[in-house]
Amino acid sequence: MTISLKTGISLRTQLYSLVIGIALITFIGASWVSVDTTRTYLNDQMKSHAQDAATSVGLSISPYMDGENSMIVETMIVAIFDSGYYQKVSLIDVDDKVMMSRENNRVIDGVPSWFINFFELTPPIMSSEVSNGWNIAGIISFQSHVGSSYLKLWQHAINNFYSSLVIALFSFLVAHLILGSVLNPLAQVEAQANSVSKKNFIFIKKLPVTRELKTVINAMNIMVSNIQASFDLASKQANKLTKELYIDDLTQLGNRRAFQSQFKISVDDMQSNDYATLGLVQLHSLQSINAELGYKAGDNYVCQAAKLITEQLNSFIGAKVYRVNGGSFFFTIQSVGEEVIAFCQHINNEFSILNSQYYEEGFGKLVATNYNNSEVLTELLAKLDTLLTQENSATSSGEIYNDNNSQTSHGLHAWSSIIDNLVKTNHIEFTFQPVVSKTDSAISNDSPSDDDVLYYELFSKFLNNNEVVANNQLYSMAERTNKSQELDKLVLNKLVNLTDISLDSKIAINLTHQSLHSAEFRHWLASFIEEHKNNLPRLVFEINEEAILAGIDSSIKFIQSVKSLGIEICIDRFGASFTSFKYLKGLDVDYLKIDGAYIHELEINLENKHFIQAVTQIGHGVGIKILTSHVDSLETQQLLSELACDGLQGNFIQKTLTLMGKDTSLGCVYSPVKLS
Repeated sequence: MTISLKTGISLRTQLYSLVIGIALITFIGASWVSVDTTRTYLNDQMKSHAQDAATSVGLSISPYMDGENSMIVETMIVAIFDSGYYQKVSLIDVDDKVMMSRENNRVIDGVPSWFINFFELTPPIMSSEVSNGWNIAGIISFQSHVGSSYLKLWQHAINNFYSSLVIALFSFLVAHLILGSVLNPLAQVEAQANSVSKKNFIFIKKLPVTRELKTVINAMNIMVSNIQASFDLASKQANKLTKELYIDDLTQLGNRRAFQSQFKISVDDMQSNDYATLGLVQLHSLQSINAELGYKAGDNYVCQAAKLITEQLNSFIGAKVYRVNGGSFFFTIQSVGEEVIAFCQHINNEFSILNSQYYEEGFGKLVATNYNNSEVLTELLAKLDTLLTQENSATSSGEIYNDNNSQTSHGLHAWSSIIDNLVKTNHIEFTFQPVVSKTDSAISNDSPSDDDVLYYELFSKFLNNNEVVANNQLYSMAERTNKSQELDKLVLNKLVNLTDISLDSKIAINLTHQSLHSAEFRHWLASFIEEHKNNLPRLVFEINEEAILAGIDSSIKFIQSVKSLGIEICIDRFGASFTSFKYLKGLDVDYLKIDGAYIHELEINLENKHFIQAVTQIGHGVGIKILTSHVDSLETQQLLSELACDGLQGNFIQKTLTLMGKDTSLGCVYSPVKLS
C-alpha cells in the first residue's frame, strides 16, 4: 500500500502544543509561587499575631497573679481566646503546672481538603513570661487559629487563578494570531506541494508579510511555474510529433500510419477466439467534386463524411476511424454481430439520404468484414475491395458485411444472458505478464528477482459452458448492456480467493469504462477493500486512456477515491487517442503505459523515439513512471532503456503465462505465486 504524505505530526500541532505547554507550565508555576508566598506571609502573620496576644495578655494579667484573683486571670484570658482567632492558649506556673488551658476545634469551612494538604499552614506556639511583681509567676502561650488564614489563602488562590487564566487566554489569543500569520502561508505551501505531486499546478497569489515566508513562497511559485512550463513545452512537443506522424491535417483523424500501427497492436492483443470488425468507407464522388467545384468543396465533403462516421461510431466503446487517403476511411470496432451489421446498414442508409446530383457517384459506400488474430491486413483489405466492387455493381441490397464468425448470431439479449451466467458460475482463469523495471539485473537477466518487477498484469479468461468467451466481444457487449461493472466485480472477487498469490506481490487488473465513471462502483470498491484488505495483494488499476478522456471530472473523483484505498493507477495505451497530454494535469496517476503502436518495431520506426522521449520528460517532470508494452526484441529493449523508460513489458521480457497455483513458477523468471 502507498504511504500517505500526511503521516507524522504537523508543524501546527507541534507549535500549538509548545505554546499551550509553556502557558500551562507558566500558569501553574506562577500560581504555585503566588499561593506559596502568601502561605509564608500568613504563617509569619499568625506568628506575630500569637506573640502579640501572649505579650499583651501577659502584661494584663500580671497584677492578678498573686493567687487570690485567679478568676480574674482566667476571665481575661478566656475573653481574648473566645474571639475565635486562636487555636490554643495555656498558662503554666513556674513549676510547669498547667493553671488553665483552652483549645478550639480545628474546623476549616469553605476550603477543600486537597488544598489544605498541598499548602499546609503551621502556626507556631508563641509564649510570654507573666510576672508577679519582681518574680516570674508563669508562662502564657498562644497559637493562632488557621481557619481564617486558610480561607484567605483559598480566596487568594481562586482570585489568582482567574486573573492568571484571563492573562493566559489573552496571551494565547495573541500567540494564535501570530502563529496563524506564519502557519497559514505554510499550509498554502503544503497544499501547493501536494497539488504539484498530483499533477495540478497552482500558484499562491497572496504573499505573507513575514520576510522568510515571502521568500519561500516566491521560490515555490517560481518552481511550480518552471515545472508547468516544462510540462507544457514537453506536451507541446509530444502533441506536435503526434500530429506530424499520425494525424490527418484535414479531419484530425488518425492517418494511414496510425491505422497500420494500431491495427497491428490490436491484432497482437487479441485472443485466438476474439473477433473484431474492419470497415472501409469510400467517397467515390470526391474526384469529380474536386475537379468541378474545387478543393474547398472537396474538403467540406470529406469533413462531412468524417463527422457522420465519427458520431455514429461513438456508440461503440473503443471504436476508431482513420482517413488513409483522399476519400478513403478505415474504421475498427472491437466487436462483431448484429449490432455492427445494423450500424453498417445505418451508415449506408445515411449515405443514400445524402445522395443527389451534386454527388455523381453517390455520397459514399461502406463495407466491412470481421477478422481475428490469424488474418493478415493485406488479405483483409482485398476482402474489402471485393465487397466494395460487389456493392458498386449490385443493388442497394447487395452484400456489405463479410461474416466468418459464428458468434455474430449472438444479440444483446443473448450476451446479457451469457454475462449473467458468468457472474453466477464465477468460472474465470487468469494469465499474467510482469512489468519489469529497467535495472541492470532485470535487463541482463543475469540475476533477476521479484524486486525487479514493478507489478504483474493479470488477464482474465472467462468460460461459459466450458468454452472460452471472446474477451473483446464480451467486454464490448458488457458495456452496451451496462454490465461491465459486474465483470470487474467478478474479477476482484475471484482475485481475493486466489490463495496461491503472494500478498506482497503487486497485481494490476484492467478496469472498464463503465466502472471508472460509476459512483456506485466506487462505493462498492471501498466496502470490498475494507472487507478483504487482509486477503488482497497490492493493487494497480490499469485504465484505458480513452475511458479517462470520456469524463475527466469523474475520472479525477475515481482516482482520488481509489488512491485513498492504497490502490495505484496506470493509464493504459497512453498516446493512442492522439489528443493533447494536458489532461494529465490534476490526474494523480502513478504510471503511464505508452501505447504499443509507438513501441512496435521501434528499431525501424526511429521517429517514435522523439515521442517516447517527450513522454518520459512529461512523466518524470511530475513524478509519473513511464512503462512500455510489446517489447519483442533486444534492440527495442535497449532503445527503451536509453530513453529512460521505467518499466518494460512484452514477450521478450516474459511471455504471458497461465496462473495455475504453484506450478506457474516453473519455467518462468518472474512469478507472483508463493513458492513453498
